[in-house]
Amino acid sequence: MTLPVPKLDDLTWADMMAAITRRIPAESDGTWTLHAPADPGVTLLELFAYLLEQRLYWLDQAPDELVVAILKLLGLEPPRPARAAATVLALRTAEETPTVVPAGTVLARDPAAAIRFTLDDEVTAFPLSGEVTVFTDRDRTADLLAGRGVPLLASDGSAASARFTLPLAGAHPAPGWLSLLVELDSPLPPSWAPPPLPVVRPPAELTWSWFRPSGDASGEFAEVEDGTGGLRRSGVVRLRPPAEWSTMDSGLAVATRAATYSSPPRLRRLAVNASGARHAEHRTVTGLDDQTRKWLKLPGQRLELPDAAGRLLTAALHLAGEAWEAAADFAFGSGRDRIFLLDRHDGALVFGDGLTGRIPRPGGEVRVAYTIGGGRDGNGGLTDNWLPVDLAVPVRAANPVQAAGGTDPETVAQARDRAAGALGEVTRAVTAEDFVTLAVTTPGVSVGRAHAAVGEHPGFPCARVPGAVTVHIVPSVPRDGDDVVAAPEPDPGTLCAVADRLAEARLLTAEVFVRPAVYRDVRLRVDLSGAPADRVRVSAVAGSALRRFLDPLAGGEAGTGWPFGEPLRPSALLRAAQEALGDLAAVTAVAIGIDGADPAQTCDDVPLRPGDLPVVREVRTRVVPAVEPGEGLL
Repeated sequence: MTLPVPKLDDLTWADMMAAITRRIPAESDGTWTLHAPADPGVTLLELFAYLLEQRLYWLDQAPDELVVAILKLLGLEPPRPARAAATVLALRTAEETPTVVPAGTVLARDPAAAIRFTLDDEVTAFPLSGEVTVFTDRDRTADLLAGRGVPLLASDGSAASARFTLPLAGAHPAPGWLSLLVELDSPLPPSWAPPPLPVVRPPAELTWSWFRPSGDASGEFAEVEDGTGGLRRSGVVRLRPPAEWSTMDSGLAVATRAATYSSPPRLRRLAVNASGARHAEHRTVTGLDDQTRKWLKLPGQRLELPDAAGRLLTAALHLAGEAWEAAADFAFGSGRDRIFLLDRHDGALVFGDGLTGRIPRPGGEVRVAYTIGGGRDGNGGLTDNWLPVDLAVPVRAANPVQAAGGTDPETVAQARDRAAGALGEVTRAVTAEDFVTLAVTTPGVSVGRAHAAVGEHPGFPCARVPGAVTVHIVPSVPRDGDDVVAAPEPDPGTLCAVADRLAEARLLTAEVFVRPAVYRDVRLRVDLSGAPADRVRVSAVAGSALRRFLDPLAGGEAGTGWPFGEPLRPSALLRAAQEALGDLAAVTAVAIGIDGADPAQTCDDVPLRPGDLPVVREVRTRVVPAVEPGEGLL
């Protein structure tokens, strides 16, 4: 049961006076006879009762400093500061030669606008002409231009490759990196989105190389920075060309010797001259003598920063050769600590009182490196009129993806609500449901479903081992398109990431194993009554419906995946096929064959082992004579 919240201020002034007045005769041995308000003693009692009532009220009021201190003691984050929105900017130049734009360049839609984004990396803006082309098993350029996902590499463990032609113009050497936006159809957040995800082993080892479309030159790049994590999620890929490379070598190839993906990565967009950008602007200011010479040895000194009101994100202070750091609050600071608080509203640094946080002394050099920006104002749509603010270079930029992730500073009340939710989160693996929850929420990978088999040990398949838990996982992969993987299996990086998380959360005596889901091959035969008008369409509809109904990620009655170990019921399969066919045909029976056996018509359920999942390998339809009502009765 839930304990009621204690309330300490339920004693009112009238209740206290009534209780005190009743005790006056006994406590004074009958010498105090006047108990009216006119008596000076009663007046003092009323005053003390009033003061006590106020103290009782204060007991129930938790100040913000106390809330922040409790959050720290619980190991939770204090109120979070504002967060900067992030996007990707694709640059283009009007020059005939490549232009190098350094990291930290600030761009805005309007040079006078307050919404400014800063490039994360150096970008070489190559002259462009034409469109990107892509070739896998065939020319897929039309699909890419139409915004349809292009499957790049296989998922069967074989060698695979994809080739692109970049729209580079001229014949110029590379003065810097070749930067590409690779946008994939992935459920994971992109690499530029805050907060950063943990580094996970790539699903496949990729090789990036270049070639000349004419075929007389090729080679590998000198250095590769893959922001996609091996085409696991959207990101920026930075390639440093070798000295012999030029923009005539506009061919790009990505290959792997073993494509161990759960599902072929789908490319939705490829843009050149791209870099991540954030709604943050870095500045440095020195001096500020007009403020520091007014400082006294008093608590609460402030240092206001130029153009930071309402936009201050971070700050670092050097005062008289000493480094000062920003803190969330002064609750755990001492009088020696060189700390300060950030006042985002006023754009100022606030110092301590000498007991919690040192009081700064005037004099000495002042240098503040700070960042402004952040907040929800940075979130926005798509535009192509970004211009550099302080850099006189002939470049423009467009953001092909929406700016997102910007948040306003969190209030103490919001931090309390977040902490209340965090206390209910699963952090330890004790029950089978805990293992499932931790597996499907592993950061950096996409796990669709999981099943915890308690007592299952890979080394002892025929025995139940106490303390052993084997978690079978199904990765989250697309369930639409022509490249749907019927039985998705996790890549090695996903298995390692889930295993590492469960190893940290398990009990000391538990032994945890992470394995792919166990699939059982299923063959079905659908018997139709009468002669359907369109046999091909009926077969396609029935097969698609049954495959969907038994799908490991989208099947079942609830559409969330066929339950682990759920037996195959002919009546349920018949109903699923009939609902899909409607008036096209009448389904009389569904026969089931498992593990390669021919479909056999039976009224009994076909059992599966706990943790098994079906995968439909074949669906056949056949037409049987219509049975009239009462036929066969004597």
